[in-house]
Amino acid sequence: SHGIFLQIIHFVEALILSMSFKKIRLDLFFILSIGFSCSIYAEDERNYISISAAVFDILQRDKIAFEGRAEFQLYQVDWDVKPLTGVMANTSGALSFFAGIFIDIPITSIIYISPSFAPGIYYKNNSKDLDFLLEFRSQVEVFIKLDGDIKVGLSFNHISNASLGNTNPGVESLALTYHFPL
Repeated sequence: SHGIFLQIIHFVEALILSMSFKKIRLDLFFILSIGFSCSIYAEDERNYISISAAVFDILQRDKIAFEGRAEFQLYQVDWDVKPLTGVMANTSGALSFFAGIFIDIPITSIIYISPSFAPGIYYKNNSKDLDFLLEFRSQVEVFIKLDGDIKVGLSFNHISNASLGNTNPGVESLALTYHFPL
């Protein structure tokens, strides 16, 4: 079942890489300019720190490890698409620093879906070899907003080198996340 998901991810990566870099820059500029020009900022919006506990390499199971993640999510900006930055480490010694974008899409008044994209630097140590220093994380999270602006979510992500390396093994993680406002 995960083979189909990985094939779709690899197809999208190949499609992106087959386009000229000029076209990609124009597309990204267009998409980001739409997201950044939207105005949904509320004065009571609060920035968040997110702490995640995850299973690293949950689908392929080549180098399963416990993963911990910490992220800072900047909500106090006047954009729909918001910036994030973070760090990931696992029990096999992998370390990743990343920065990217996310958007929260309300499903109900308390349930949200939050897709994100974040390029980052990946150091494998004794963990899974992703065959390139630069990696790209695509993630989707479903979270519930509780009292006191606390959020609890479940996320699935795929980290890949987008075929920039000699091979593109990729890795997936399933995480439970606790978001608390600053």
